[in-house]
Amino acid sequence: MKVLITGASGFIGSRLLAAACATYGSENVTAFSSLANAECYTIVYNGDELRIDSAGLVRIRAVEVVIHAGAYTPKSSADANVSLGCTANISFTQRLLELPFSSLKQIIYLSSLDVYAPAEPITEETLTLPPTLYGLSKLYCERMVALCAAERNITHQILRLGHVYGPGEEKYGKFLPKAIADILGHDSVELWGDGAELRSLIYIDDVVESVLASIGLPAGVGVINVVGSCAISIRQLLDQLIAVSAKRVELVAMEFDGPRRNYVFDNTKLKSYLLTHETDLSSGLRAEYDHMAKLQ
Repeated sequence: MKVLITGASGFIGSRLLAAACATYGSENVTAFSSLANAECYTIVYNGDELRIDSAGLVRIRAVEVVIHAGAYTPKSSADANVSLGCTANISFTQRLLELPFSSLKQIIYLSSLDVYAPAEPITEETLTLPPTLYGLSKLYCERMVALCAAERNITHQILRLGHVYGPGEEKYGKFLPKAIADILGHDSVELWGDGAELRSLIYIDDVVESVLASIGLPAGVGVINVVGSCAISIRQLLDQLIAVSAKRVELVAMEFDGPRRNYVFDNTKLKSYLLTHETDLSSGLRAEYDHMAKLQ
């Protein structure tokens, strides 16, 4: 199996690349990235430019599976409506799909739960009504991939990823890595409001396993949400982090009167097709905490 992975230098893409090389052999994996890497052959692109030399085109023509993980991803909620980055998702996907993949059998697209309207729980049947430009760009790219697959008479698989955590997440300004950084650096962490809002997380290794397991899925399976099944309140999550740290940590109460929303998912379909076992939250938090501690 010859696989091409876009976004191969990102949080998820880099882990996918390592796993794909281990599974299929580095000689059968091509990275599509803004950065070169030592694990396998890399086609390096610069921004919107996809200038591919003759050796790269030979690799492209041999590719059987494209895993499209590369995208502009907001590092915080404030970035979810940055039009330049969101439109780049669409233009980059278009240029990717226009490449001469003469041996292509399947396209796997890593989308996002940001395509859904608020619901509880969120399932694959939840209404798609993106509240942000980022969500709209991901939904648009889903449709582009589906149309391309139909034109080529090949299969495609849409995977909508939820909140992925684990080593490497510190690249993003999200709640979990920020809380870990506060515990490591200040021996205190902020709790906004009562912390009753629910979150469901999925560990990075479970995401990688699910993506690679989707290779070869038959047509007609439909969208699969790659999400965690265990909902935990923000307060409970902080308590678990503090326990993992084994430190005396002050919980600083902060007033919060903004909108509250639970993120709860049904991952029955994920477990039926792609993932037989989820990493337990305590083990995953320990791995991320230890990773960030080493970076201090």
